[in-house]
Amino acid sequence: MMLMDPTTMENVLRQLLADRLRPELPSLDLDTDLVRELGLDSLTRLQLLAAVEVRFGIRIPDHQLAGLHTLRQLMSVIDGLKADGGQPKREA
Repeated sequence: MMLMDPTTMENVLRQLLADRLRPELPSLDLDTDLVRELGLDSLTRLQLLAAVEVRFGIRIPDHQLAGLHTLRQLMSVIDGLKADGGQPKREA
């Protein structure tokens, strides 16, 4: 499985975010808190995470969802899941 380079992944995430924050995506860096600083409500956040799952062919475990607040955190989770084949590890 080929992993996406960080710059491409960041651009894809920014586009997915921009699609949900029309009309204009404010300037943000990888550590901008998407909830606190951009005001993403819970529905928009879930829609973003669902779009991330579809776009990257992954399944983000429910227990990780609440902790994903920045693009950097999303990129880290995507990298980890892609390296594991897109699926979270099952708890024993």
